[in-house]
Amino acid sequence: MSRMRAWIWMLVVVLGGCFMANTSPAKKITDSVQDLNEQARWGRIGDASLLVEPGYRDEFLNAHQGWGSDIQLADTEIVHVQIAADAEHASAIVTYSWYAMDSMTLHETTIRQRWSAHSGGYALTSEAVVKGDPRLLNATASNGVKNAGSSLYRAE
Repeated sequence: MSRMRAWIWMLVVVLGGCFMANTSPAKKITDSVQDLNEQARWGRIGDASLLVEPGYRDEFLNAHQGWGSDIQLADTEIVHVQIAADAEHASAIVTYSWYAMDSMTLHETTIRQRWSAHSGGYALTSEAVVKGDPRLLNATASNGVKNAGSSLYRAE
């Protein structure tokens, strides 16, 4: 009887693994969006950057360089995630409440994140402020001039 239980248990494990490998695109993108934003929420930008497309990673790191030091996120809300019909592209709307540490003032910024299928999952390909304070994404250069021409700061 225990031999039969062992076979049943092994069958359950194998079938469970098959189902997990075939996770839906909607689940994969939702998990990616949640993971990146959770890492960023706690100032782990290096870890978050692992979910960023390699061609966009340097721009992402530059835009988030103050997170965890000059900027402290108070709250992150994933407002909406939408996957394209082809399941190759997706977008997410994320609202951040954050403190500028130099003034301890609370700000709110809403960002559109663009994602693309990459290596069996999804990778962030761009971000744009769509509402609120643009300084969250390092919108001010060292000379105090907004980088309005950057792809990071255009509401698309």
